[in-house]
Amino acid sequence: MSKTALAAALLLVTASTAQADITVFTSGGTNPGLQKLGPAWTAETGKKVTIVGGTVTRAHDNVKNKVPGDLVLLPLPELTDVAANLKPGPFTPIGRANFGLAVAAGAPHPDISTLPKFIAVLKAGSGVGFTDPARGSAAGKMVAELLARPDFAGVKTVPTAGTPGQAIARDGVQYALGPTSEEVTVPGVEVAGLMPKEVEMHFDYTAAVTGYATQAEEAAAFLAYITRPEAQAVWKSTGLEKL
Repeated sequence: MSKTALAAALLLVTASTAQADITVFTSGGTNPGLQKLGPAWTAETGKKVTIVGGTVTRAHDNVKNKVPGDLVLLPLPELTDVAANLKPGPFTPIGRANFGLAVAAGAPHPDISTLPKFIAVLKAGSGVGFTDPARGSAAGKMVAELLARPDFAGVKTVPTAGTPGQAIARDGVQYALGPTSEEVTVPGVEVAGLMPKEVEMHFDYTAAVTGYATQAEEAAAFLAYITRPEAQAVWKSTGLEKL
C-alpha cells in the first residue's frame, strides 16, 4: 500500500472512531458511577465517552435547549419534562438515590430513625450543609425547603458550592443532607443514615437517548452497557439502589 493510500486509510479509521464518540449529560447523583463505567466502556470498545456533569437543572436545560449530546441521565420528573427532545420509547431506569445524613468518617452516627430525633440532631449540630439551590441544584432546593419548615427552626443551614459531601470534607460542616450518591463518593465522608420516612426524599434516576443525537446507536449501546447486571455493583458502590 502506498503512503498516500495508507494515510487515507488511517484518516478514515480516525474519522470513524471520532464519530463513534458519545456525550452524556448527567448530574452529581449519577456522575460518580459514570466516571467509572465510562472509562471501562472506552477500554473495551475504544470509543470515548464525554461526561458533562453539573446539576440536575443544568443537565435538564442542556436537553431542553438541544445542546449537542447523545444520552442523558436525570431524575424521572425532569426527564419527562424534556421528553419532546428525547428518542421515542420507554425510559431506562438507572437507580434510586436516597437522601441521607452524612458525617465525617469516624464521627458518631446519631439516631435519626424518627422525625423528632432527626430534628433534634440537626438542631444540636453546629451546621447542616447542602448544595446551594442558587446554583441550580434540585436536591439543594428540596433540602432547603425542608429546613425552612417551622419545626426545623433553629437548625443552622450552610448552603455550599459543590456536593453535600464536600460541605463536610472541604468546608468542615458537621452534617450534610442530600443524595447518598453525592456523599459516599467523597473521601473522608460517610452516610450516618437515611432521612426518616416522614420526610423521606429520593431521586429515581432514569436515562434516554436524545432525539437529536448524532450517535444514537452508540448511545443506546452504552446505555445497555451501564444497565447490564454486571454494572450494578458500580452503581451500588456509588450510592444508587437498583430500581
